[in-house]
Amino acid sequence: MGRVMDGIAAVEARVAEILGRFGVAPPAAPASPGAAGNDFAAALRTAMGLGPTGTAPGTAPAGTAPAGGDADGWIAAALARTGAPASWAPALKAIAEHESSLDPSAANLAASGGNPAATPLGLMQMLPSTFAAHAQPGHTNILDPVDNLSAAIDYIKDRYGDPADTPGLRALARGAGYVGY
Repeated sequence: MGRVMDGIAAVEARVAEILGRFGVAPPAAPASPGAAGNDFAAALRTAMGLGPTGTAPGTAPAGTAPAGGDADGWIAAALARTGAPASWAPALKAIAEHESSLDPSAANLAASGGNPAATPLGLMQMLPSTFAAHAQPGHTNILDPVDNLSAAIDYIKDRYGDPADTPGLRALARGAGYVGY
């Protein structure tokens, strides 16, 4: 639990630093969550010295091509990294489509009530605390799509056993609307 709380405190401190650089107070719940979330993610990447894909300029996320790759490539790399079955790929892609529209820089401030430490981030829309608890050593960039997927795969294995058993995919299988995992 200490590692998770340290991760949350680190995210809160980094967000405060970023906001201070721009001379703004922490955001209130946005009128347009998509735009505000993208602005937040962009500011976070800029403050961390990262490019649009969440990586250092001139580099590519682990397991992707220099052009940034695509969801299928990110998923394949994360499956290889975690040892999860390749048969999980379609389910993971479906989750990512519903969670972030396959946008590795997505940030959902509306879901957090404007609290940056509780803002779901990245391709799989992971909470910073959940990501910190499930990130693999050396793969701790929540905005790197392969790091994000790898942590999500670990979380899904631990909590549900299989992506098909996540609430969202179970709801879709019943003909209901998607429910976040």
